[in-house]
Amino acid sequence: MTTATERIFAVRADELAPGSMREVPLSTKSDSPVNALVANVHGKFYATSSRCTHYGMPLARGVLTGDGRLYCPFHGACFRVTTGDIEDAPAINPLRQIPVSVEDGNVYLHVNLDELAKPVDGVCENPTETKHRTVIVGGGAVAINCAQELRRNNYGGKITIISAEPHAPIDRPKLSKGKLPPLEKLVVRDEAYIKDRLKVNLILKTRVFAIDTNLKRVSMQGKGVIEYDTLVLATGSIPRRLPIEGARLRGVHVMRTLADAEEIHKSLQHRTQNVVVIGTGFIGLEMGMAYGKRANITLIGQTHVPLEGPLGREVGYGVQTTMMNERPIKFLNAVDVVRIEPDAVGDGVSAVIVQPRARGAPELTIPADMVLMSAGAIPATDFLRNSPTFPPLRRDGSVEVDSALRVVGCADVYAGGDIAAYPTANGVQRIEHWNVAANHGREIGRSIATGQPRVFSHIPVFWSGLGSTMRYAGNGMGYDRVYIIGEPDEAEYSAFYGKDDKVIAISTMNTDPVMVQALALMRAGRMPKLSEIASGTDIMKLDASSSVRL
Repeated sequence: MTTATERIFAVRADELAPGSMREVPLSTKSDSPVNALVANVHGKFYATSSRCTHYGMPLARGVLTGDGRLYCPFHGACFRVTTGDIEDAPAINPLRQIPVSVEDGNVYLHVNLDELAKPVDGVCENPTETKHRTVIVGGGAVAINCAQELRRNNYGGKITIISAEPHAPIDRPKLSKGKLPPLEKLVVRDEAYIKDRLKVNLILKTRVFAIDTNLKRVSMQGKGVIEYDTLVLATGSIPRRLPIEGARLRGVHVMRTLADAEEIHKSLQHRTQNVVVIGTGFIGLEMGMAYGKRANITLIGQTHVPLEGPLGREVGYGVQTTMMNERPIKFLNAVDVVRIEPDAVGDGVSAVIVQPRARGAPELTIPADMVLMSAGAIPATDFLRNSPTFPPLRRDGSVEVDSALRVVGCADVYAGGDIAAYPTANGVQRIEHWNVAANHGREIGRSIATGQPRVFSHIPVFWSGLGSTMRYAGNGMGYDRVYIIGEPDEAEYSAFYGKDDKVIAISTMNTDPVMVQALALMRAGRMPKLSEIASGTDIMKLDASSSVRL
């Protein structure tokens, strides 16, 4: 039994100017507040639920463009407030729309409070049935977002997901960020939802060893062959182990799967240990922060400061300072790993030997009970090397796709996520971000369902827990100048990365609205030049409206 709709006063119409929004508190019988967000778009009022469907953060703190796009300031998700629809990952559900009326200059919401508290998923209830078969190889962000978008776009064919993992797709970024949640808190969608709601044939614990693009067949280990009409390749990446002595000793771990994370956490529970993290990229730094309260952490890297390549030396030094202020961790920069020493028994680790890059410096020995290796990742595409009909892989093992994410030289096959090298403003690139993979899945699903592939144009967004949460938008490869507002070593800054005076990326700490405003401006083609920002232009005062499709 549903409750009646209530008429609730929201705001005076003349108090909410076009392009602005306001969160309106609502009360429910359960005493758990569910609020509404009211927005004025070109003089017309709209209302939706007020929390981002990714992690439930308040959208009122985000950026609303004049044309009705609403950006979450925390992780860059974007919604269309006029419909509630998702415009950009990592949001998993649309916002719930709330009917609005304007009477005597007052804006009223017409709310069924019981219904408001329920999530909406946008899945088409009765899609038109077809005999078309879509097979998705891989069980991560691409897979679940592709399946959802297929069903949201009236796809009535058969969907099969083949995953090597033993569980439904999980929110992988959570694995390296502190306390490990239980599986039910990690899954993006549980098995029951995938099978019953999305009507997906979910095949777990199964690896694909070859595909035949002529016969349109996928060969699975121990489970025979499955045929497809359209194939989606989304197998992700594999952590790279350095080719050094001792890399396979007991106590040397990598981080990719839930099993990897569980093994690391189990080992840390026994006693306080000396843990050496090899690699000062984002995953290595996140693991250092995550385990810094339970072990003596030493982070070792080849550059002068962490993240010197993607963020620049000043921001990288600020990140290092922020982390050291939060955790009793050590950094050893500008060194090369020589080998990992075994313990007295011979099968476990006892130390990591490094060579400083300073001329004439002797080797250093770092005691280690555990080594966490974070040395990058390689595309999980070995099964394609066993597939004679598949086009040759790129030198790094990735799959080249066109601007619509279709495999180059192969009909009816798409690829997304970590394995896909796709055209960007900086050339063909492979970008290993959760947000990129999710948006790849959404775009591929829409293309298959509608039969109308289009250019993939989403701007990469990611975040990382490094003392304070660092947020990044854009593609900064090849930047030639950085302009910084604020103090990176005080964990409060906005850094703009320019190439030929064009802003191509931004990173921030504790200035979240700046990141999403920059994202909106870059998307709309309205980002000012780097020299203009350096001369005092305040991007928060600019209009990010655009007719450009997200």
